[in-house]
Amino acid sequence: MSWNEHHSISEDYAIRAELAIKNSDYKTAIELFRNAAEQETLALSEIDPAKNKTLGIIVLSAASLWFKAGDFRQAERLVCHWLETDLLPPFSIDQLQTVLQSVR
Repeated sequence: MSWNEHHSISEDYAIRAELAIKNSDYKTAIELFRNAAEQETLALSEIDPAKNKTLGIIVLSAASLWFKAGDFRQAERLVCHWLETDLLPPFSIDQLQTVLQSVR
């Protein structure tokens, strides 16, 4: 699958998770956020590293979804991994550092 296909599936899960929250179904919401995070993480492995803006957006999205799923350890691992690379644009580095502070 392409990164865009994984991203689209992730968006669908995230929308369903938000609806579950509105219905006070938090257990389902967490599971759906986890599924969304997994798909967004898979998307990362398919993105051309030269597309650093897209990469930065998807890294931030994946980290945020892991955070919403309550998996702070996975969010932290993902953020730390990508911050160690030279592939991200400055805007995403700043935002990822904010996510990192939140999970710690």
